[in-house]
Amino acid sequence: MGFRKADKNRGRVVDGGAAGTAKSAVFRFDSGNIDIYLQGKVRRRYLLTDSEKYVADGPNLLTFWVKLPPDSPLIAREELVKAGDLVVGHKKNDSPTMTIMTYHWRQGDMGVGGPSNQGLMTDSNMHGYSEFRFTDKAAGKWVKVVLSPSAFRMSRNYYHFYGANAITDDLGLFSSMRQLQFRVKAKLEKPAEVQIDEIRMETAKPTAVFNKGFHAAKVAAKGGDYVVPLTIRNPSSHDRRYRVIVSSFLGAERELLNKIAAMADDLTPMREIQAKVGGDGGIGVVELIGDDGKRVSSDYKEIVVPAGGVWKGKMVHHIKPEMLGSETIYRYRDYEFPVKRDTLTTSVILWDPADPANKEIDFIAVNSSNADDGNHSGPPGFPEQVRPPEGWRSENVPCNQVGGYFVSVLTLN
Repeated sequence: MGFRKADKNRGRVVDGGAAGTAKSAVFRFDSGNIDIYLQGKVRRRYLLTDSEKYVADGPNLLTFWVKLPPDSPLIAREELVKAGDLVVGHKKNDSPTMTIMTYHWRQGDMGVGGPSNQGLMTDSNMHGYSEFRFTDKAAGKWVKVVLSPSAFRMSRNYYHFYGANAITDDLGLFSSMRQLQFRVKAKLEKPAEVQIDEIRMETAKPTAVFNKGFHAAKVAAKGGDYVVPLTIRNPSSHDRRYRVIVSSFLGAERELLNKIAAMADDLTPMREIQAKVGGDGGIGVVELIGDDGKRVSSDYKEIVVPAGGVWKGKMVHHIKPEMLGSETIYRYRDYEFPVKRDTLTTSVILWDPADPANKEIDFIAVNSSNADDGNHSGPPGFPEQVRPPEGWRSENVPCNQVGGYFVSVLTLN
């Protein structure tokens, strides 16, 4: 378990680390080397246990310490706008400067690595992304990056969808991780160094807890609304007010894509199949509604729960006949696969905007997820996409807060 040989060749161990540790690592990045990977020697092995043993109730945070030179290109600063040698203005730089990518394995999936551990498949079609930029507050000092599932907004092959725990369906996001990738997204005009220490998976008390985290079912496409009763508990010693974002993706079934990609030993079919069946996502097709009738996610009404108390409601999936696509044939090399749009995956993220810990990570900034951008048309059966009001948007979700998470996967027939 450790970094690849190629990564070690671009790194060195130095004296002094974060939080009093004796040593840390410095990695050198340039335009041709923007990634480092933490992984096991065998792909079918979890980082948490360094074995094939999966821990169901595992950690809910990924943390690491970073130290950047004051002039690091990973620190997003205003850019000068020039006309010749004359500075005529300033341009805000809000582009991500680092991406953390996670690769996940479902126990028993022999497609990951293949029998020889040399196959192309690096995950069980479960691959998440967390993008952010460092601010001036990270310059020249150790800072601890804390990433909860909320930080992982993107999921490969799931478009206009805020992934979080839905990246791995019924598996724990960090318990199921088999590989971790650090990518420098900043434009590198010259080599840059990043000092890293204490990469860990940790456990924090959540701000909210759903009575269950995952629900799967087969439902009739002509059956109308599908309802899942839910209870939200406030485990804290003080009252909380929660906000929520609910996003959904409609497309081909995850495991089917995974099996096809493993058989072809190529990631291309997964992307092409989603495009062929019209896979896409957005918000509004699934609502969180209280037992009192309050439409939390569509009318943007906060959920107020006293210390130790509970809130009762339901997830209402507005199922429409047009969501179920017709079966079509996908051809790849000598293969033919019947595929269709038949799976609705929904990710629910609950958070407390007033939690004091939200301010502890002000040295990084995140952009919005395109799940709620309001600039795209949703797939068949989805309502018109409208940008949520300020405070309820994806970029308002604290990346370090372990909130409440619920995932549903409905197979339409």
